[in-house]
Amino acid sequence: MKKHTGMKKAGIAAMGMLVGAAALLAGCGSEKSPAAGSAGTSSNPESKEPLKLSVMTLMYAEPPKADSDVQKKIEEYTNTKLDISWVPNSSYKEKVNVTIASGELPKALLVQNNKDSNILSAVRAGVFWEVGPYLKDYPNLSKMNKSVFDNIKVDGKIYGLYRARDLSTYGIIFRSDWLKNVGLSEPKTIDELYNVLKAFTLNDPDKNGKADTVGLTEEKTMDGFGVVASIMGAPNSWEVKDGKLSPDFLAPEYFEAMKFYKKLYDEKLIKQDFPVLNNQQKKDDINQGKAGAVISNMIDGAGYQASLAKTFPGAEVDVVSRLKGPKGERLPGGVGYNSVFMFPKSSVKTEAELKKILDFYDKLSDQKMLDLLGWGVEGKHYKVEDGKPVFIDQKLQDTEVGSSYLQLQIAKYTAKTTGKETPLMEKYGKMIKDNEAIAVNNPTNPLVSETQTTKGSELKPIIDDARTKFILGKLDEAGWKQAIEQWRKAGGDKVIQEFTEQYAKSGQ
Repeated sequence: MKKHTGMKKAGIAAMGMLVGAAALLAGCGSEKSPAAGSAGTSSNPESKEPLKLSVMTLMYAEPPKADSDVQKKIEEYTNTKLDISWVPNSSYKEKVNVTIASGELPKALLVQNNKDSNILSAVRAGVFWEVGPYLKDYPNLSKMNKSVFDNIKVDGKIYGLYRARDLSTYGIIFRSDWLKNVGLSEPKTIDELYNVLKAFTLNDPDKNGKADTVGLTEEKTMDGFGVVASIMGAPNSWEVKDGKLSPDFLAPEYFEAMKFYKKLYDEKLIKQDFPVLNNQQKKDDINQGKAGAVISNMIDGAGYQASLAKTFPGAEVDVVSRLKGPKGERLPGGVGYNSVFMFPKSSVKTEAELKKILDFYDKLSDQKMLDLLGWGVEGKHYKVEDGKPVFIDQKLQDTEVGSSYLQLQIAKYTAKTTGKETPLMEKYGKMIKDNEAIAVNNPTNPLVSETQTTKGSELKPIIDDARTKFILGKLDEAGWKQAIEQWRKAGGDKVIQEFTEQYAKSGQ
């Protein structure tokens, strides 16, 4: 999902500094790797003095201590002294702005969207190092997906290292014990999903004799909507239609998905206050036994299972992703990455220092570090059973490693050594790989629209707000069409034109 921040020309210099707000993701590791892995060798000889590396990055729990076992292991393995600024995800954008204004930029910045107007302006003003020419010299960096690098390019050049992600991880996580209680089977179509959500709401799925459950929980960003829209045949953000780029919300299938969500809302099968809920509140609905299903990254399924089992003995979680729609099985495909590490020249003053920083990231992709970041410390976060690692306490690992240090990693989460997995983990792991075949691409991923970068933050809410109001019954179809016209006149038509021109030039 792309977020865009508008910027006036007068503020380009200051906003360019904003780039400095982002961060290195920090990893966690163990004295013994869960499995033997080959240690990579970078092109740059390791200096005797540790590299002093300042980083600003996201965190999703409490900030870890700088003397934690995990950080010590990272620093020892990479010969680095880390200075990490941990910023809560909820306030990250605001902190980025403050950091930019201060002019005090870390050496490694995590940029959530490198196509934001302020980042583009900074890149074009020469704020960041171009790293493309150096990648071939590093054993791990040189193996990163070239197509994904194409997606992060600005004016044909690479200005950072992307955090790799699987193309299609989303699905429907649901209470399978509730499904058994209401006498239904795993849904295979949108209509069957509706029936499940209705039963989860009305048929006392938890068997407590109270009408205190709801079928689906959602949050204000409506991440699940894009999945439902794709299943129903809508484009993934944009599509090529008659030689022109066209946004998803112009497609009739998108409107059908809106009507589906409205039906869920009208019949109270979805949390009625979802427009004001955040991601944690959405998770709480599942973990507290209030909701029976959520459309989310399927990897979250293991966490839900672990939490529910402690509170509700006998609770079971399952996942499904391939629902058949009018155009067959479809899911929205991602860009292959989530955020980009960028390196400002004001902080990284020499090519030699840049190479050392790239060496740090290259070493973080060695198997020993991947296992440290993915599993944590042996004896504390995981143990070995039957020759395979298994979490001792996954919640503890997530709190001390996954919600903080894992954010340093540029490889996929799944790059860690395969552990002793539950049937649920094996199931969604296979589904994530198999779903790449049905992932619908967004043709604008490698393209840049100047109007989108400068006015995107003004344009997006026009559609998002109108969609929410339609679902809540505060806007009819005529009002929806008026919102689309408002989007067009506010710069949307220009975005369509620029994307179309870029697409034609790209020869896709």
